[in-house]
Amino acid sequence: MTPAALSGVRPGSHRIMNEAFYRAVTAAGRAPSAHNTQPWRWRVSNGALDLFVDHDRMREFPDPDGRLATISCGAALHHARLTLAARGWRATVTRRPDAADPTHLARLHIDGSAPVSPDTAGLARAIRLRHTDPRAVTGGPVEPAQLRTITAAFEAQRVRVAVLRPDQILQLAVATAHARNTEPADAQWHAELALWAGSDRIAGALNDLRSPIAHGEHDRAATFAVLHGCRDQDVDWLHAGEALSAGSLVAAGLGVSVLPFSAPIEHAGARETLRRAVPDLDCPYLMMRLGHHATKAIAPHTPRLTAAQNMEFPR
Repeated sequence: MTPAALSGVRPGSHRIMNEAFYRAVTAAGRAPSAHNTQPWRWRVSNGALDLFVDHDRMREFPDPDGRLATISCGAALHHARLTLAARGWRATVTRRPDAADPTHLARLHIDGSAPVSPDTAGLARAIRLRHTDPRAVTGGPVEPAQLRTITAAFEAQRVRVAVLRPDQILQLAVATAHARNTEPADAQWHAELALWAGSDRIAGALNDLRSPIAHGEHDRAATFAVLHGCRDQDVDWLHAGEALSAGSLVAAGLGVSVLPFSAPIEHAGARETLRRAVPDLDCPYLMMRLGHHATKAIAPHTPRLTAAQNMEFPR
């Protein structure tokens, strides 16, 4: 139901708001998340929708300070508030509403009805189009006009975007190959970098690689970028997740795939390696690959928790 369809019901009805919140949480369940952990919980109380981070869902993955979980929650928050806006609701967002509870990341409060712009409606429709596609990029490069539009969507959420040059990708691949950390995630990250840069270029830059490099298709047609900002607190990670959502949805509408990578930020050493390779970065939040796929993905979308599994109503 939309606000217009419910004009005969009193504006403050909890039933109306609860239905709006349920639809928002359902859409939020489609947001990208680190390792598809979906580390968020929602609670309806006093006419508001509260977002909490659930660190237990990340316990099998490296996330010592909770940044990956918080970034994931930021993406879900943007999906939720976009859905409310697309259904004709004006909502206020309060980030970190309870300083005493670090798991309480945001509160959404419906203030009333509002007109829906075509851009908002189109972006909300892209929620069903967007999905993570890990295949190598085999289509043409992202056009400059498309990249500007996508970058603007990222940066509208209080983050910055640094587009990496090919030589920076190569430098990063070489640096990770020489790193002494032998964690599985780091080995996988090095393999991804080698795929990006092209195994022949890596072989020319190194005499001794610590992990095998796949030959064949690689991502030279892709564009690589880093979301970063001047601060490195949990509210900044939340904004980074909102930016990931906004930029990915705009990209999906343009037929551009956005593949986020968490390995470059999973620990302080990896973040420092990234900053050395890209000196213009401030605090890196997330690295991404943007590109076109020559064929549509045939793999099913990753499994999602239902709204009922993620949402609590007052008793």
